[in-house]
Amino acid sequence: VMFKECVALWLKRRLIETSPWGDNSAAIEQQLISHSKFHNSIQRSPEVELARDELIKKGDKANQHALDQEWDSLQKMSHGRSSQLRDLQQIIEEISREIMWVNEREEEELVFDWGDKNIDLYVPKKQESYSKLMSALEEKEKDLNKLKLKVESLLNNNHPASDKIEAYMDTLQTQWSWLLQITKCIHVHLKENSAYSQFFKEANETYGKLQKQRDYISKTFTSDRNTPLDNLLERLKALEMEKERIMENKRQVQHLVSMSKNIVRLKPRNPEEKPSSSVIVQALCDFRQDQKVILKGNEAILKDNSQRSKWQVAGPGGLDMLVPSVCLLVPPPNTLGVNLANKIEQFYEAILSIWNQLYINIKSLISWQYCVQDITRINSLTISMLSRMRPEEYRSILKSLETHYSEFLQSSQGSEMFKDEDKRSMESQYSGAQSHYDQLVVQLPSYGNYITTRLTCSCNGHSGAGTGSGDQDPGSPVQEVTSQSLTELNTLRLRLEAAEAGLTQHIHICLGEDRVNDCGLRITQLESVQRDVESIREEYLRLRGIVLKELEGMTDSDKATFLRSQLSLIDERLGGLEGCSEAYLQRLWALRALLESVSRAEDTVKVYEARLTEKETTSLDPAEVEDYMSTLKSMRAELEGKRNILVSMETDLGKAVDWNSRVSGSFHRCDVDLSRYSDQVNQLTDRWRRTQSQIDSRLKDLDGYRGKLQQYHATSSVLSDWIGATRQKQDALQTTKIDSLTALDEHINKQKALNSEIKGKRETVEDVLRDNDTCVNSIKDYELELTSYSAGLETLLNIPLKRTILQSPSTQLTEEATSLQTRYIELLTLSGDYYKYLGELHQNMEELKMRNTKIELLEEELRLLKGDMKDRIAKNSSLEEALARYQLELSQSQEQLSSVEEVKRSTALQCSATQDSLASTHDELKELQEQVARLTSLLEEEKRKRRLVEERYTEQQEENEQVLRRRQKELEEANWAKMEVEKNVSDREREAERLRRQLDEEMRRSREMEQELSKSSSLIQSTQTQYSEMVMERDALLLKLQQTDQDRSRSQNLEEELNRIKLSLESELRLKLRLQEENDKVKKDLQYWKVQYESKENATVQVNSEKDKLERERSSLKIEIERLMKELKEVEDMYNSRLHTTQNQLSELNSFRETLEAELRKHKARPSTFTIQTQTDEIEKKDLDPDTLPVTVKGLRGEVSVMDLVDANLLEKSDMEQLKNGKLSSQDIEDRLRSYLRGSTCIAGVYDEANDKTLSIYQAMKEGLLRPGTTLELLEAQAASGFMIDPVNNLCLTVADAYKRGLAGPEFKDKLLSAERAVTGYKDPGTDKVISLFQAIEKGLIEKGHGIRLLEAQIASGGIIDPWHSHRIEVDTAYKKGYFGKEMNQILMDEGDDTKGFFDPNNQDHLTYLQLKKRCIIDKKTGLVLLPIKDKNKQLSQPDTQKNTLRKRRVVIVDPDTKKEMSVTEAYSKGLIDHETFLELSQQECEWEEITITSNDGSTRLVIIDKKAGIQYDIRELLEKKVIDQSVYDQYRSQTITLSQFADMITSKTKTVQSPVSSSVTAPGSSTTDGSVGGSSTIFRTNISSSASQPDNTFSPSYQKHITSVSVSLTGPAESVIFEEELSPVGAIFDMEALEKISISEAHKRGLVDSISAQRLLEAQACTGGIVNPSDGRRLSIQEASRQGIIENDMATRLKPAQKAYIGFEDIKSKRKMSAAEAMKEKWLPYEAGHRFLEFQFVTGGLYDPELERRRTIEEALKEGWLDGRGAQKLQDMRHHSKTLTCPKTKLKISYKEALDNCLVEENTGVKMLQAASTSSRGISSPYNFSAPGSSSGSRTGSRTGSRRGSVDLGSSSSPGRFSIVSSSTYSRTSFSSSSTS
Repeated sequence: VMFKECVALWLKRRLIETSPWGDNSAAIEQQLISHSKFHNSIQRSPEVELARDELIKKGDKANQHALDQEWDSLQKMSHGRSSQLRDLQQIIEEISREIMWVNEREEEELVFDWGDKNIDLYVPKKQESYSKLMSALEEKEKDLNKLKLKVESLLNNNHPASDKIEAYMDTLQTQWSWLLQITKCIHVHLKENSAYSQFFKEANETYGKLQKQRDYISKTFTSDRNTPLDNLLERLKALEMEKERIMENKRQVQHLVSMSKNIVRLKPRNPEEKPSSSVIVQALCDFRQDQKVILKGNEAILKDNSQRSKWQVAGPGGLDMLVPSVCLLVPPPNTLGVNLANKIEQFYEAILSIWNQLYINIKSLISWQYCVQDITRINSLTISMLSRMRPEEYRSILKSLETHYSEFLQSSQGSEMFKDEDKRSMESQYSGAQSHYDQLVVQLPSYGNYITTRLTCSCNGHSGAGTGSGDQDPGSPVQEVTSQSLTELNTLRLRLEAAEAGLTQHIHICLGEDRVNDCGLRITQLESVQRDVESIREEYLRLRGIVLKELEGMTDSDKATFLRSQLSLIDERLGGLEGCSEAYLQRLWALRALLESVSRAEDTVKVYEARLTEKETTSLDPAEVEDYMSTLKSMRAELEGKRNILVSMETDLGKAVDWNSRVSGSFHRCDVDLSRYSDQVNQLTDRWRRTQSQIDSRLKDLDGYRGKLQQYHATSSVLSDWIGATRQKQDALQTTKIDSLTALDEHINKQKALNSEIKGKRETVEDVLRDNDTCVNSIKDYELELTSYSAGLETLLNIPLKRTILQSPSTQLTEEATSLQTRYIELLTLSGDYYKYLGELHQNMEELKMRNTKIELLEEELRLLKGDMKDRIAKNSSLEEALARYQLELSQSQEQLSSVEEVKRSTALQCSATQDSLASTHDELKELQEQVARLTSLLEEEKRKRRLVEERYTEQQEENEQVLRRRQKELEEANWAKMEVEKNVSDREREAERLRRQLDEEMRRSREMEQELSKSSSLIQSTQTQYSEMVMERDALLLKLQQTDQDRSRSQNLEEELNRIKLSLESELRLKLRLQEENDKVKKDLQYWKVQYESKENATVQVNSEKDKLERERSSLKIEIERLMKELKEVEDMYNSRLHTTQNQLSELNSFRETLEAELRKHKARPSTFTIQTQTDEIEKKDLDPDTLPVTVKGLRGEVSVMDLVDANLLEKSDMEQLKNGKLSSQDIEDRLRSYLRGSTCIAGVYDEANDKTLSIYQAMKEGLLRPGTTLELLEAQAASGFMIDPVNNLCLTVADAYKRGLAGPEFKDKLLSAERAVTGYKDPGTDKVISLFQAIEKGLIEKGHGIRLLEAQIASGGIIDPWHSHRIEVDTAYKKGYFGKEMNQILMDEGDDTKGFFDPNNQDHLTYLQLKKRCIIDKKTGLVLLPIKDKNKQLSQPDTQKNTLRKRRVVIVDPDTKKEMSVTEAYSKGLIDHETFLELSQQECEWEEITITSNDGSTRLVIIDKKAGIQYDIRELLEKKVIDQSVYDQYRSQTITLSQFADMITSKTKTVQSPVSSSVTAPGSSTTDGSVGGSSTIFRTNISSSASQPDNTFSPSYQKHITSVSVSLTGPAESVIFEEELSPVGAIFDMEALEKISISEAHKRGLVDSISAQRLLEAQACTGGIVNPSDGRRLSIQEASRQGIIENDMATRLKPAQKAYIGFEDIKSKRKMSAAEAMKEKWLPYEAGHRFLEFQFVTGGLYDPELERRRTIEEALKEGWLDGRGAQKLQDMRHHSKTLTCPKTKLKISYKEALDNCLVEENTGVKMLQAASTSSRGISSPYNFSAPGSSSGSRTGSRTGSRRGSVDLGSSSSPGRFSIVSSSTYSRTSFSSSSTS
């Protein structure tokens, strides 16, 4: 049986091991449910219990131990699978969520339209969304890193489903990488689209600007011949200035032209746009689709873009692909952009042309005007006028004309103002003026002689006969010769001017397209001009000789001088003309030579550039690479041989520049722009050098690539051959048939060696892949260099080059590498899988061999038992014969019985002995038969199992062979498919994963067959059980057989019965199966009803608890109802009494009215006599008549009835009587009850001491005297008190009127209107009825704390406002009227922390409204209450102040049922503590205040008073009576101990003194000085212990019952605290359930603190001095804390930035230590972490300076420049500190300041402990309440000893009844003198 049970357990283990895991969360959930059922089914096994009982009976401890081990192993395996399934489900769900998130982001980006529609709108929005996406990706990357750590943890722990986890993680990683690729594409699109939008925007703006400029120039600078000369000169200057503005646009135009070449195309992205030609697209990232791939930078042809998100393109190799459009870019050039830029450039050139034309026009007009003036002047000259001039004067006139005319000739070329006719007309005018001038000059000497002669004759008084013989006549031959010479000189001058005019045409050389031919034509023209000049020179020399001869005989010196000057002038002009013509001619020859050289060089460069652009890539054939390298070398040699062309071009350029510089400056200087040709030469030189460098670079790259390619070919071919040969070996091994275990071992060894060889080749494969990557990178770099060179040529020459789709060899190399890697991975996977299969096969054959051995042993045992049985049968037969013989003898002896009694007895004894022996023999026979039957059945079972196993083995082997053949076929098909395309690693892994899943499926089928085998085994076990029962029945029959004489026959009958039972075994088995099914059904029903019963029982327990709770509530409600009924009865009695009184008064008034009416009738009877008296009586009647009494007065918002005032106890009945009698008027009532009806003594405004002025509260906020929060609180108090007050004008206003007057801003308006409803009443949302403020609080319309603050303001300003009757009432009256309940009345009457909702802006004290009013002053002019704002400068200058401090301590107890905090009185009233404990704890509550009392004689004494208990101590008397020591008082004065500690010492000393010190303990009735209340953040503790006389009776049973539930709490302030000393951070956690102190790390393990809060708490320790050791409070470095186990290693890594915030960040430059604030400014510390560290340091004492190793205040930090004003304000406003922690007790978000306030303090170490519980004290379950690994309950009990300070411990005998109550502190401000600063 033990063997069968072990087999069954083994089969169940195999079932667990081979169970599937599921591929998704739903499948895993199904597996969890299935395994849960299986786990429940194996919790109890009757078969195992039966086998264990049998082994125990037999005493077989070894087999029993083996059975127990198998059973425990099965249980552990089942538990392990459950946890593994849960871990798998959790990690799969997390990964699936991240995959969904990534897919959502991917889908958003894929569908985005990057076209040109609304580009100006979507680009800014997309940039913003892209920034948000990148931020989200950064945050998500942190989450993925955490998830990756979880996955790595599971994989390191060898999770059985690691393959599925890795598959999911690989999918996530793939999707994440794809999303990152998309973000890169988005970045490129944003950059290119922004440039696109910016280009077209700038282009349109520039075009519009140029249009305006053109229109302005055309309209402004148009002139004609009628334009005055002055206007022309002004316009010329303006036009030159306009040229500067035009040139300013040149850079913008050039920028647009350059930019247009790089603008992408967006129009083709629109599906509606149908391009006329094919569109080339460029890949922005790598993309793979099935077996097709396009790499980053590859180009493709767009075929279909009808789908906006995915485009169909023809990729590399012409393969069609469907690629996401976001991954594709339509590269430049953009035809629209280029055309627009060219249009702008042409427009700019047109503007320049317009300007040039206008400039030429104006210049020609100006020169024309000057010429006209000169011609007019010359024509106006006469001979007499000329004779009166000096020669230089009239010569200058002609010189001016010649100059202006030459300028006119030069400027009129190209002018629109002068046509050819105009020029000829001007030329004729010029010639006429010159002729006129020449005539005058020729006539001038004759005219001079004639005048002289006339004068001489007239002077002598003689006639003409009297002249001498030497005088010449005007008509003499000499006169005629001179005139002819002058005429010839004039003609020569005209020819000279014509030659000059011909030469001026060559000043500007405007060459056409055929520049060399144009230069030849101009050279021919210049040569003709030069020949003319030479003829002029010859004519000049001839004429010069004639004139010189004339001059020899000429006596007229003036004429001779004139002729000489004309000769010298012509000679000078002729020399200049000859020089210019020579220079012009030489320049043209040099220019023609330069143009020819440039043409030759350009042709040469173009040839080699074209040859270099022919190749776009390289080859994979080393021979082809070698050939191309030879070609490049020959090109380099040819280019070097033609270098003389380049040298010649540079030489010709130098000559042209030299001859251009030699043009004579005396004449018109040539302005040939040689810069164009110089640029062209430089460009050609640069292109020549770039061609040479390109050839050298290509040779160098190809040389390196050739070596790499040869190495790759060598290694890859060897590897490919090895893979093929190894694959053949693997196939041969797989086809080998295995017949025996020995052959299998040999086969396994061969496979192992082959598998090791394959694994050893991994490095070789990696080397080949690296060589492949090196070749691919070299090819890509080479192609990139070629592409860059071609693109540079295209940009430089502005000629588009023909582009084709590049068939890069890198793609083929990548495919080869992928194929090699795929073949190797397949071979490795196939070898590994087959090796695993052989191992499993070997294990199965080993098990089969063991089973065969066991079967053989059992057969041998059976054979031995059969022999033993035969022996026993033979022995039994001999015994039976003896029995028969003895019976015969007995019968014979019975005949002799009567005679032989003794023989009878002996015979009877022998018979009985013989029967006993027979019985024992029968028993042995029965056991033997049982053993035979059992062994037979075992033998049959083992044989059947053997047959099944053999059959299953054969089937499994056949199936495996089929699977292997099928896998081989599939792998071959996959190989054929993979050879066609590129495969990546993920595809191969997925294919292998699919094959593994198929193999797993086959293994699962095998396991299912094994499960069927296990079911068969269980069936056999049940059959054996039935058989054992039948054997037991047979044994019973055998016993009956022994009791009769027919033992043998009955034995035969039993054997027949046994045979019959064997024949009917099958039918009984079926019956047993049905019974078993019924039994299982009954068990399920039983389990169901058991679950139902447990649920009902739980429900009953819950109902009972609810019932008890309801009973308690019912009892409390009953008590409350009784109280309310009592109060209602009292109210009814009071109402009845008032009603009765009112009725009596009414009856009296009626009787009084009747009396008055009777008197009135009497008076009417005497009208004339008593008229005046009657009028008086009627007036009195009106005053006393109730109907005419003034029954209303003016209230807060309306009229108030006098009866309402009586009901409110504001008026007495006597007042009504006085009102009736006329002794009291309504005005008197209003004056007396003004504070209840109209007035308000609330805080009306602010008094600014520094500026001595009164301000409204809102104005004070705007001037920075009040914070917005304090302002709102004070304004709400005004609104809730009745009126808003204008303190300047002394006006009471409603909120609406106050808002109009500017007393409140719009940010406060709604809140103040809400607060005003406390006066007018709130509306019930359900009934629209007016309800009071308290009712609004009860209904949740107003937050409770806010409502209490408004009620407090009403009370402090006059009383509770009745919204129905519009007046105030007293608090007790409001309580009696039911305006609020008992709890609210208690809160309003108790000036505790709950009502301190206001703050003193001078020192930030936490006060009630009444306390704040007491600190106010009264305005003498208006009587209003004003809040004084102290002058800070005055306060700082005060040398000494009085120290009055207040310390308050309150004991807080937590209700164990509701988890609510309550006072000691409430706990006592609810029965949670007894009276003695109530007294003890009441003594712990105190409110100590230190005051200084000044007597009449000027002496002072120091007194401390407990304001709560009324106890007062005089310190001087206590010192005199030695109650306290001077040292203790000195410690208190030096602030070594606090006020509460000092008071506790005095209290303990006064209790132990035998005679009480009555003089030192007085009642608090004396007057005290009202000092400012202050405090610090110290937390105090009071210990309550039992006295020696009562060790066991300290606490009552009721208290001991609840003492374990007593918790401690701390009440913290709501306002910021000014720290005056360094405080320790939170150092530990107090476990409220285990009542022990634990470290923060241990709290995280227990699930009390979440990971984020734990890290923040430890960061606060690290950045304020080090990690706190919870045991002793010492501070450690994070390394030491990690070594001691206080924190984890990974936590230590995360805490390093926080530690640097304390030890300092080292500045690289200055080597000094920077604080956290400085590190934030330098961007060395992230803002979020840095601000968090600053908050931690500030709330614990100040910002830390690592240089000075001390704390700094905010003021010092501002001076040092660490903070700005805003940052300092954020740190000081601690109410708004970031809530980065989750409270371990309440599970709410809190700040670190709030965490410090809620801490407990350990007495001995001073460690601050933060309370924690697994369940929230506010009824909120912990979001992280789980049992972490390694934090079982044992860890808590094990850590209780040693850290129980401050906890309840009633179980310890050493400290019975000892516990600690932590008191809460109320924080306030203490003003210290300069000598006692802490």
